[in-house]
Amino acid sequence: MPSNTSAWYMNSLPLKFLFLPFKAAYTLFLIVLLIFGSSVLTQNYFGTGNLLEDEIKWSESVGHDAFPGKEVDDTINLQIARLSYKGLKTVFFDLTLVNESLKAKSEADFGYKFKNYLVPRMKYLQQFDTTLKVISLRLGNLALIVGISVIFAIPVLIDGLVMRAIRQENASRESAGIYHRAKYWRTGIIWLGCMIYMCVPISIPAYLLYLPLVAAIWMIFMQAKYLKKYL
Repeated sequence: MPSNTSAWYMNSLPLKFLFLPFKAAYTLFLIVLLIFGSSVLTQNYFGTGNLLEDEIKWSESVGHDAFPGKEVDDTINLQIARLSYKGLKTVFFDLTLVNESLKAKSEADFGYKFKNYLVPRMKYLQQFDTTLKVISLRLGNLALIVGISVIFAIPVLIDGLVMRAIRQENASRESAGIYHRAKYWRTGIIWLGCMIYMCVPISIPAYLLYLPLVAAIWMIFMQAKYLKKYL
């Protein structure tokens, strides 16, 4: 009894929703830190190519293939990328007063001392800005590809529910094990695939996101097919 009482907050849905924005912000901070650190390491010490240029090419390719009739700059993924970059720049440059400090021209201006600290490190500041642009492009690609996958997942879900109805009419065996395995695998596949794409320090084709998402769609079909009667 005491153990169940002390762990009530772990199963509390209101608390989970309350702390969800903080968990998302913490995850985003780790992604920014990981990509920034790895990009500094790979570009400064290993002489790799320009990550931002490669990401722009992949983003334009993904947007053009999804919306052939639209201009490259008008595709949904690039629109989301611009909004994401604006939000990230506000958080990391405006709210931290970095931009305000860089405008200081004399000692009487606000943030002049902070500017003197930043100017010798301007190279890293620019690289951090590039990191935010890369993350924004990947968020746009992720949103577009996940949205397309959801469209394909709907008929798969309906097909799975039809198979479930046929199975129940024929009095086939219920399998809670398959349902729960598919549920956990679906969640793991989606999160792992998205996190790898967001965090990898090299440019990879955004089309590779379809691989884990196709596997997740198959898990959705299995979930719907073996959905238990009492759910």
